[in-house]
This record gives sequence, structure tokens and C-alpha cells, in this order.
Amino acid sequence: MLGHKLAQRARPPTSPAAASQDGQVGNAGPHVWPALTARLARGARPHVWPALTGLILGLLALGPALSGGFVLSYDMVFVPGPPVGYADLGLDGGPPRAVPSDLVVALAAKIIPASLVQKLILIAIFVLACSGAAALLAARWPRRADGSGLPLLAQLVAGVCYAWNPFVAERLIMGQWAMLLGYAGLPWVMREACGRDGRIRLRWLAAAVVPAAIGGFAAMSITLLGVLPVALCGGTSWAERGRRLFVTLSVLAVASLPWLIPSLINPVHADPSGVAAFAARADTSFGALGSLLLLGGIWNAQAVPAGYGGPAAICWLAVMVLAGAGYVTAARSRRICPGAGIAAVAGLLIAAFGLTGPAMAALRAAISFWPGFALLRDGQQFVAPLALAACVGLGAGVAALIGASRAPGAPGSSRLIRGSEPATGPAFTLGLLALAAPVLLLPGLAWGAAGRLQSVQYPADWLRARHIIEADRHRGSVLLLPWAQYRRYPWNHGEAVFDPWPRFLARPMIWNDALRVGRTTVPAESERARELTPVISSPRPLTAALTAAGVRYVVVDAGPLLRPDQQRRGHLATLARLPGAQVVIASPDLVLFRLKLLFHIGVAPRRGHSLCLGAKPPGSGAGPARRSS
Repeated sequence: MLGHKLAQRARPPTSPAAASQDGQVGNAGPHVWPALTARLARGARPHVWPALTGLILGLLALGPALSGGFVLSYDMVFVPGPPVGYADLGLDGGPPRAVPSDLVVALAAKIIPASLVQKLILIAIFVLACSGAAALLAARWPRRADGSGLPLLAQLVAGVCYAWNPFVAERLIMGQWAMLLGYAGLPWVMREACGRDGRIRLRWLAAAVVPAAIGGFAAMSITLLGVLPVALCGGTSWAERGRRLFVTLSVLAVASLPWLIPSLINPVHADPSGVAAFAARADTSFGALGSLLLLGGIWNAQAVPAGYGGPAAICWLAVMVLAGAGYVTAARSRRICPGAGIAAVAGLLIAAFGLTGPAMAALRAAISFWPGFALLRDGQQFVAPLALAACVGLGAGVAALIGASRAPGAPGSSRLIRGSEPATGPAFTLGLLALAAPVLLLPGLAWGAAGRLQSVQYPADWLRARHIIEADRHRGSVLLLPWAQYRRYPWNHGEAVFDPWPRFLARPMIWNDALRVGRTTVPAESERARELTPVISSPRPLTAALTAAGVRYVVVDAGPLLRPDQQRRGHLATLARLPGAQVVIASPDLVLFRLKLLFHIGVAPRRGHSLCLGAKPPGSGAGPARRSS
């Protein structure tokens, strides 16, 4: 429809005979496509430099992660040739956290290699974030009498601040690429929510929501928090605000259906005890609240980038203070993005909700009443609108400073900012400092988060085990052991990562999705995991119980069972408490067991389940995450 309207505007008047052939590409092409291409090029031209800057930031941040292979860090799990499985559709019985992000990756991997899909997504996060923040600021900045708009330097300042900050660094180390997609697309959504002449363009708003829709429920949550105040504050009357709110909510609701429907079909269990484990924590000397104001404060102490939290945090505080001053004095007065400040304050309040005893008790009660409130446990993710307001304020402050220096009678002159227009040297110098400050103050994000993000190859035995399991025509699920959610594989440089097997196989999987944070264990949310935890945790043999539960294969991909001194094929089944199981593969990278079927006693294997052994993965210590100051 959009292309048709553009073509109609670009097409010159024709005779009725010619008009009857408009549907033919050969007749319309010479007239329509050059005009359409030129119009699209004109629309993309203002975003070229911010997008190129985002590309440079992405290359600098990822570094060794861009080499051949896969980057595996906490929740960031990509696998070669990912199949479309039950978990991709939200039908595995657990919370639909990976819906539809994993499904999109699996479909894209049918066209290009999955490793390349991962690289493109990670680069796209930086490109979208940098260009989006610049576009949001430029779209609403008032033009001068000579027709000039927002200085390019101010656009780049806003873009770099939004794409390179503690929030992005900590979430990237945590591997939460799906949520970062929503974060990167947030300024584009808010730009469309501001509207043109007070009206929201439905098609463009729907297109801007696509990154968040791919990201899933966490990405859509921060998008919803950021865009609703903007939609409400952009109208001049309550009727107009109601229409804007209805349009925005309709687009967001439709984009949320892929994960919303599975969450309604399959009841989700959320334990209220996880509130304390996921509450924001201090990663600077300014306490938990101060860390949130600096866009940090993630609950996992191991996700803090190298070098952050020391003297650099003081400089970050100065940057945030200047950004706040720029928002109040330059952005808010010019109504750059009405409602962005409200979204920032609301996000900060939600992020700080778990910092006091009464608030934590209220959240526990809310989760007990409805598990959907568990979304508020990891409150630090809701500082995303604060990051956007800060970058808008910093860019607007630089633009206001440059504009004041161009005013008639302003002392000093320079020709470095915009062609032949005069400007003061100090304004340009301060703008350059604001541009470089995020990268200089957060070097721990550079070069693969100081080497933590590196590409690796999956062991050959993993691929061989997958082929054996998928080639088996008998029904049955796969169980993952050790009975823990995260692994630290030697071939992944010992970095913690979510067990890749649920994304490796098309068969339904059973694994322990309980999370251990320091000394706190957040109970499993999957119904099957909760049912099998007592069985696996007991010292008794597992074969009979697992076979009765429909488990066909057991994969042991970590733990002491893989030590060379334990690799005695005749004793592996006994050591794994799987007497009678057949050892299919035994290597230092994994052990694959096949269980016998029980069709002869009338017990049919249950679909949708896989199990994992009870030994802790090597190097896991007290768990993959810890809370400390």
C-alpha cells in the first residue's frame, strides 16, 4: 500500500488506455521506480552518518565476536542449523521468553548461516540504536530561519550516548540480544508516536515496532513503557489523545500476540522468592539507586563490564547530570519528545521498586496473585527510557550550545561545525568531548567486552549426537544433565552460557530452568522440571522414572562424568545413575545415553520433554550469577 501511494504520486498523468496497463511493471517501471527510489534515498540520507557511526561502534564493541563461529554468553545462544522446535512456538511448557526471537533466527538460518545471522543481529542493534536516537532528536528539532536543522554533531552525540552506555554493556554481556533489539528500536517507535502534525502514521509505527516484536515480551515491555506517555502527551485534546493511545495500543497488542497467546494457553509459574534475587544492585559507589541513575545496576555482578564502577563512574555521573540539564533546558522546552521524561521517571521508579522491604513484599504479593507481575522482578531493564531521555538531553544540550554560538554577535568563530557558518570554538570542543565521553568512560564494552565475547565452534560430537537423536524414528523426549540451567564449557573459554541443547534439537526438551543467584535459588518455572526435580535430586537410579516419563535420550554435556578418568564405557551408565541405558557417545565433550522404550507395558512416551543430570557443571561454583556490591 505504501509503495502504491508513492507510485501514484510520482506517476505523471496518463491516458485511459495507458492507465489500464498500470498494473504491468514494464509500463510503470520507467516512470514509477526512479521517482520512488529517489524519494526513498532522500528519506534515508539524513540517517547515513548516524547509521555509519553505529556500525563503527558495533565493530568496536564486538571485535573478536565477529570472527567465524558463535558467541555464547549467558542467554545469548545461537546454534548451527537451528530447527523449528516446540520452544520456538512457546509450546514447551515454560514461559515463552524466546518467542518469537528464536523462531525468527531459525527461519533466517534457512537462508544464511546461523553464525552470520547472529553477527548481523548484534551489528543491527548498534546501528538501529545510534541512528534511531539521532533521528528522534532531529525530527523534532526546530529549523532556523536559513532552513538549517539539527547540527550533525548533536545527532551523533545523542546516537553514541544511546548505543554505548552501561545498560547496553551489561545486557550485552548477559546475552539479552532480544531485549536489546527492542531497546534499539525504541527511539524509532517514539519518533513515530510523536506523530507528524499530531497524527500517528500507522504503517510507519508498525514498521518501527518490528525489532521489539522480534525481541519478545521483554523488548515489548520496555517499548510499551516508553511509548505510551509519548502517545498521550502528543495530543492537544483528550479526544485526540484517546485516538493516539488507541492506535498505539492496537499496534503493540498485535505485535505481542506471538508470545502473548502461548503465555495464555500454557499457565506460567513464577515463584515470588525471585524478587530479591533479581532486584537491582549497586555496581558503583553510589549505591543501587545511584547505579540505576547511571544506567547500570544489573542484578548479576558478573555482567558488569571490566573497569566500570571505579573513578569512571564519577565521570558518568557528570555526563548524566549534563544530560539531565540538557533535557530540561533544551529538549523539554522545545517539545522534542513530549512524554519521554515521564517514561524515564516511571522506568526509574519500576527499576527501584525492589530496593525497599515494603516494595519487595508488595511485588511478592502481586506475583502470588498473578504470575505475570514477575516481569517486574528484573526491574533494571526498565531504565531503557531513562537512557533515551538522557541521550536526547545530551544531544539537545550540544545543539543548543552550538545554536547559541551561531547567534549574531556571538564572540569567537570557527568553520569546523557546518560549512561556512560561524560558531565558537569552545562549543565545538565541548561537543566533541560529549561525543567521545561514552566510549572513553566505558572501555570495558570495547573489543568483545574486553575479550569476554569471543566466537567459538561447537564440538564435533555435539553435531554427531544431534544427528543420531534426530534420525531416531521413535518418539520420546530428551533430558539434559547436569540438572542446572547454565554451563561453563572449556571450549567456550569457561564463560557462563544457557545450555544450548533446547535450541539444538527439534524434539521437546526437559531441563532445569531454576536459576541460582548467589545463595538464592529461584525455583523452576517449567511444570515438567518441577515434577522431575525431586526424582533427579534423589540418590536413587533414574532409569525407570525417566523411561516412564517418556524420556528417550539423556544428554550429559558438563560435569564430572566427562573427566577422562571417568570415561570407562562400561561404568558410565552406573555413574550417571542410568542402569541399563545404552551409551551411544562417550567423549570429553558429552555423553549420550539412549533409554529403552516401554511400549510393551502400554506406557507411551510423553511428548515435549527432555531431562538433564544432577551433577553441577564444571566451574559453576555457586551458580552462573552472583549478587555483590
